[in-house]
Amino acid sequence: MKAILVFSSAYVLLFVLHIVFAANDLENLFHIVAVLLAAMTFFCAPFLWLIDSTMKQSLQIGYIVSIPLSIGIAYAYTNMEFQLGAMSLAIIATSVTHGAWWFFMKGK
Repeated sequence: MKAILVFSSAYVLLFVLHIVFAANDLENLFHIVAVLLAAMTFFCAPFLWLIDSTMKQSLQIGYIVSIPLSIGIAYAYTNMEFQLGAMSLAIIATSVTHGAWWFFMKGK
């Protein structure tokens, strides 16, 4: 539970910062935060595991959390339009990263 709380808090903070940076034309800071948000989205399970390596269901919870976040990332990168191709690509990307994490961690 601690990992989810820390991850969610960090994500919300970064999301608010990205809005503030965009509103104030702070492009470099906006781009840094956008990259961090994308990384947190596509690598949710590894981040949860890094926060709390004793969390038994970090892969399942991370993947479930990552799906709607990846759709949100696709929505943001397509200028606030839902495009099936972008959403599919984002879901595939998060599935690949979480699948690779499962493969890497399955023996541990």
